[in-house]
Amino acid sequence: MRVRFVLPAVAMVLAGRLAAQGNTALYSNWSGLGGFEYQRYGFDKGYAVQSGSQWSLPLVLVAPLGSHASVDLTTHYAHTEVTDTAKLTHTGLTDTQVRLLYTIGAQRAVASISVNLPTGTNSFPRDSFHVASAVSSPYLSFPVNNLGSGFGVTTGLAYATPAGGWNIGLAGSLRAQANYRPFTDDSVNYKPGLEGRLRLGADRLLGERGRLLMGLTYSTFSTDEFTGVSSSGAGLGPFNPGSRFITEFGYAYSWGRTSLTLGAWDYYRLAGSTGAISLPGTKENVFNTEIRLARQFSPRFALEPVVAFRQWSPDSVRGGRLYTFGANTRFGLSDNWSGVASARIGTGWIFDHTAGRSDVTATGFALYIRYQH
Repeated sequence: MRVRFVLPAVAMVLAGRLAAQGNTALYSNWSGLGGFEYQRYGFDKGYAVQSGSQWSLPLVLVAPLGSHASVDLTTHYAHTEVTDTAKLTHTGLTDTQVRLLYTIGAQRAVASISVNLPTGTNSFPRDSFHVASAVSSPYLSFPVNNLGSGFGVTTGLAYATPAGGWNIGLAGSLRAQANYRPFTDDSVNYKPGLEGRLRLGADRLLGERGRLLMGLTYSTFSTDEFTGVSSSGAGLGPFNPGSRFITEFGYAYSWGRTSLTLGAWDYYRLAGSTGAISLPGTKENVFNTEIRLARQFSPRFALEPVVAFRQWSPDSVRGGRLYTFGANTRFGLSDNWSGVASARIGTGWIFDHTAGRSDVTATGFALYIRYQH
């Protein structure tokens, strides 16, 4: 449950504009975003899970605080459902993240501190814990991949500068999280280790119409600690999570009112270990690529078909592929109100050595409405 990808649609809708001259705050105006997200996966009979679905109501607020600082808040109200031999559900608030950003100089450096408020649920009965664990899969990307964890604080610093024809950015962060009980029916206590993250990004113009973007993120963790008494009899003690690498690539080309975007990312996690024992089942790799072709039909309406492919390669006895087709629409309702609507369908398969191959179907749609003051 360590993987936290920012929802691309939310980031796209709330992308900050350059502040006015004399105001270097990352957000120069306050705005809010709400909406509805839904994702469902169905599996053939014989697989451990028949289906998994989730809908959520996101809430994002951003606002300037003077000429150098700004703040944002993100939370969700989500309903998650997993069906195997029985139907298990969970409904409620997720954790709330509040982040303060301070711009240093002429927007070349940004310092941040983020607080994770444990408004979600982080403790489940053991027989329904896989409701929470199912949504954390980076292969089956649900709208909300973490229903709740303990109180946490993340500090970060980012710096960007031109270098010839390139723009180069470097960012680092450190996250500390309080301990909590993952199960309600025993006394196991979980103390997450520190998480450190480094990110290098670069972009440049290619000719008059093209733009290239690249990024590399490295995450590492200190030792997690499990203490207490487990009702399952499982051994407790230290756990060393594997380091993570996320590689990103993007290329955009525009002509007239049309733009073509090619994007790809790869998530690679090294195997974790408990003591001196390596746990190869925790190693995995997820590769995703997509093509988008957008057409701006009017100043307030654009349509963007999307084709995507995803490959999951954890080890030699598990894996999966998913092909997705869909479209996004961007629309403006007024000078203050705008939105994004998207729909997806997908087909593929997932393989497990105990269940064999199972076909997968995916459906999803989302609607985001933004108000900017």
